[in-house]
Amino acid sequence: MSDDKKINELLAQIQKLEQENAMLRRDFNSPTKGDTVRVPDGIKPLFDEAQKTVGEYFRNLKMDPTRGTIEINDQRYVLVRASALSNDFLNTIQHLYSDRGEKEALSIGKNFLFDIAHVIGMNDAKNFHQKMNLIDPIAKLSAGPVHFAYSGWAFVDILPESTPSPDDNYYLIYHHPFSFEADSWMRSGKKSSTPVCVMNSGYSSGWCEESFGIPLTAVEVTCKAKGDEHCTFIMSPPHKIQEHVNRFTSDSKYVNKKITYDIPTFFERKKVEEEMRNARKKAEESDKAKSEFLANMSHEIRTPMNAIIGYVDLMLQDKVSTEHREYLETLKDSGKLLLNLINDILDVSKIEAGQLVIENVPYSLGGLLNSKEEWAKAIALKSGQEVKIVKKYSDSIADEVYVDPSRLQQILNNLLSNAVKFTSKGTVEFGVILKDEVTLEFYVKDSGIGINEKDHTKIFEMFGQADASTTREHGGSGLGLTISKKLVELMGGKIWVESIKGKGSTFFFTLPYKPVSSAIVKKEKTEKVQEVIKDKLLLVEDNLINQRLTKLILEKAGYDVVTASNGQEAVDYYKASSDFKVIIMDIQMPVLDGLSATQIIRFHEAEQKLKRTPIIALTAHAMKGDKEKCLEAGCDNYLSKPIMLDVLVNAIKKYV
Repeated sequence: MSDDKKINELLAQIQKLEQENAMLRRDFNSPTKGDTVRVPDGIKPLFDEAQKTVGEYFRNLKMDPTRGTIEINDQRYVLVRASALSNDFLNTIQHLYSDRGEKEALSIGKNFLFDIAHVIGMNDAKNFHQKMNLIDPIAKLSAGPVHFAYSGWAFVDILPESTPSPDDNYYLIYHHPFSFEADSWMRSGKKSSTPVCVMNSGYSSGWCEESFGIPLTAVEVTCKAKGDEHCTFIMSPPHKIQEHVNRFTSDSKYVNKKITYDIPTFFERKKVEEEMRNARKKAEESDKAKSEFLANMSHEIRTPMNAIIGYVDLMLQDKVSTEHREYLETLKDSGKLLLNLINDILDVSKIEAGQLVIENVPYSLGGLLNSKEEWAKAIALKSGQEVKIVKKYSDSIADEVYVDPSRLQQILNNLLSNAVKFTSKGTVEFGVILKDEVTLEFYVKDSGIGINEKDHTKIFEMFGQADASTTREHGGSGLGLTISKKLVELMGGKIWVESIKGKGSTFFFTLPYKPVSSAIVKKEKTEKVQEVIKDKLLLVEDNLINQRLTKLILEKAGYDVVTASNGQEAVDYYKASSDFKVIIMDIQMPVLDGLSATQIIRFHEAEQKLKRTPIIALTAHAMKGDKEKCLEAGCDNYLSKPIMLDVLVNAIKKYV
């Protein structure tokens, strides 16, 4: 080997030894002299223990510039020039956002630094706690300030008035005598008008939040970079920070001093979230108030409607002249139109509130369409218009399908009534085809006035009508198609219209096709009121007009009826004579409401070991949940006013 080669190898070995020596000079094996954090004497033992734990963590330092690595305890670290994360960074942000003005640009930069530091603090804490097997929250938290000192963030001086408890009372007030951020400003010869130790605030609050498991934020209230004696910080839960800052700034030591501080975006974001929660709560309360208002309006309108329609029904059973019968039929139809409008408004409210429940039960689709054919022929005949009704039903469709029969009828009623209304002469055809293996396509086609293409979407909107002028020929609330659209969508389908002005319209809607292979479908039969033995009934109704009407209906059906005007009277009657076959209980009454009266009766039955008396709830409310409330209180059935004679009697006949 040549001398030159030997010399080169020797020089390489010397260089390697120098590098190793440099690394040795940087290790933390020698014990740290002095404290790395200043705390009140009462909690000093905790931090002395934390200093040992953190010191152990930082002992294993490895630096290898040839690989660009710095490792501590098998964790890779990076050295970043302090000013790059403070003075230099904020200067750059101010230039980038100069169009926002100096103050707003500085705020943007500070908020960005705070959020980044807060997340870094949380993740550093999580890693350190796992690496050093720390479980106790106090041990986790006390390691934080020591870790700050070892990693170059700051030396922490915790003041005696601090109360670091893991709840809303968490309060930490501390100084950073050697903050890297304030130091970078002072070394540059600059003086700030506001506190600058943003990353220290974020990092320390992130570490403590991870340690205690509660949301925390920190605010710098005095800063050496702006000429204050200390860099002082307050840390607490976000919603308490303003209270603590206000108390600090009102201290007599600072009365004659100008205290400026910034509450970081993190806190503002928390405040916005709280405001959003409050807004959501108010919206829910508003929805509840709206529902209660609609329920009350439903009750107030349905109660007199019950009397109007009921008495008309009674009069139509008597012998009246042809002219008077026509008057009564008109009065009854007008009452039903008003009732339909009330139902439409309630349906819209239920749908918007997400309270409408769609059923999925086996039902005869063919039977349903047959009934709609007869219904459409009846309204066409009544309207006096020359309209032919045609029904078509594909043989490929199973007769029995899973569907919500009442809602499907509601949709067809809306579409068919519109088709008849807007067709003065011609044909209304409706039916259903099997679009594919899983989809039914219903249609209602008319040869009427048609709809402009620009109005095809509008007619499905709330109160939207193709002709909304006050002088339009055809009336209507504009709710029918809106409700139909929402119902179809709730049932998993879609609805649309194809129409040309003056050439008729065809409304289509789809529903999922779910055939029933071997289900026994119960078909409802309308039972005529038959003469029955005089069973004894208890009728509880506070409205005297409706009480008299219902009593007349039941007496005509052959029942012996005892009346009570409130829930307390009902309870008294029942306790005096428990031989009632059925109790018909109004819900909304003075003195004692129907639900409370029902609960008392059920308690009395259980206590006296009496046979259960069927109770039918009779109410003018029609909101979701009313039926469930009645059943939960102990009622056996629920009827909504206005009550039709045959419906009420048939309900009673189930129990007698």
